[in-house]
Amino acid sequence: MKQLHNIQLEILKQLLFAPSLRYAKLKPNPEMENNQFDFHLNQLIDGGYIVKKEKGYCLTNFGKEYANRMDTEQTIIAKQSKISAWVCCVRTIGGNKQYLIYTRLKQPFYGCQGFMSGKVAYGEKVLEAAKRELKEETGLEGTAQIVSIKHFLVFDKQTNDLVEDKFMFLCLVKEPKGKLKPNNEGNYEWVDESKLKQYVTNHFESWKAFEKQLEEIKSFKGKIQLEEIDHWSEKF
Repeated sequence: MKQLHNIQLEILKQLLFAPSLRYAKLKPNPEMENNQFDFHLNQLIDGGYIVKKEKGYCLTNFGKEYANRMDTEQTIIAKQSKISAWVCCVRTIGGNKQYLIYTRLKQPFYGCQGFMSGKVAYGEKVLEAAKRELKEETGLEGTAQIVSIKHFLVFDKQTNDLVEDKFMFLCLVKEPKGKLKPNNEGNYEWVDESKLKQYVTNHFESWKAFEKQLEEIKSFKGKIQLEEIDHWSEKF
C-alpha cells in the first residue's frame, strides 16, 4: 500500500471525520504556506483521493477506501494481511492417487515445496482466484472448493521479527483438465501419494505440517475451519 506524504495523510485524516471541509478548515496547520498546502491538495485531487464540490472538499470512494486503512493515532497507512488462494490438485491415474507438487523458484521461500498459491486480487472471490491462478500457473483447469483457512504469522527464527502475515484459503481441485505447462516461477510435478515423503523434502513448514494438510484434504466433509498458526522460519 502506497504511503503518501505526511501532509497529504493529515489532509485525508481531516476528511475522515467530516462529510466535507472548506479550504481553510482543511489545512493541517493554519500557519502553513498556501503554496505548500496547494501542492499537496492538488496531488490528492490528481491522484483521485479527494474532489472539490460546492460545499468544499470531500473524499472520493477511492479516497475513503484508502484513508479507512489509516492508523489515525500515528497517521500512517497500516499494513494489512495478505490473502491467498492455496491450491491442492489431486488426480487418479491407473488407480494411483497423485498430487500436484510445487517447487517454488522465487523469493521468499525459494526452493520450498508444497502446494501452489497466489494472491486474491482486489474485488476477486477466493474460488475465482484459485481457478485463475491454477490456469495461469499450470495451464490446468478445474472446479475448486475451500477446505480450510489458515492464518499464518511468519517470524524470522533468528530475529523473531514478524516477516509475513497472511490468510491462506486451502482449496481442493479434483481431476483438473488440461496439459501441465512449464512456469519460470516454479516447477510443477505430479507425484504419487506413496512417494510424497520421498519427493517433498524441503517443506514450507515441516513434513508434519504438510502431512496434516494432506489429512485435512482427504478427510474433508464440507466443514471449513479456521486455524491460526505462529510459524518461526529459517527459509523466508
